[in-house]
Amino acid sequence: MLGKRSAQYSLFEPLMLPHRVPEDSIYGRMGQVVDVLFRDEELGDMYCPDNGRPSLPPSLMSGVMLLQFHDNVSDDEAVQRLQFDLRWKVALRLPLDFEGFDSSSLSVFRSRLRKHGKERYAFDRMVAVGREAGFLPPRLQVLIDSTHMLGARSLGHQ
Repeated sequence: MLGKRSAQYSLFEPLMLPHRVPEDSIYGRMGQVVDVLFRDEELGDMYCPDNGRPSLPPSLMSGVMLLQFHDNVSDDEAVQRLQFDLRWKVALRLPLDFEGFDSSSLSVFRSRLRKHGKERYAFDRMVAVGREAGFLPPRLQVLIDSTHMLGARSLGHQ
């Protein structure tokens, strides 16, 4: 069954309290748009509508996966950052006393996304919302430094 995030903010909301997370960082920007970034209903078709206990909110899980990819951390480390890292709490608009969840839930959620062909959901939503909010340009240019590849090849490594 689809779990949903509460629209009610906590007294311990990090965006309501003074903090040192820069507004122009990925964490600050994500926190500014998190309400529109991921919506539980958009992934509702991945869950049984009337059977079982409510899932962890897919909006939360999508945000965790996005930050996990950005920070290049394991599932266990991602859950620890949810519990202890103020940057992640600001980005996901979680209360300071958020308890977290078992790290295996991330694996289950990724499997559910694959099963329903929605592996790119979090990334695509971040790009769309980021462009609309103005902190991602309409077109990105990527420069690749291939020096180390050419150097390895000249030494006979493949």
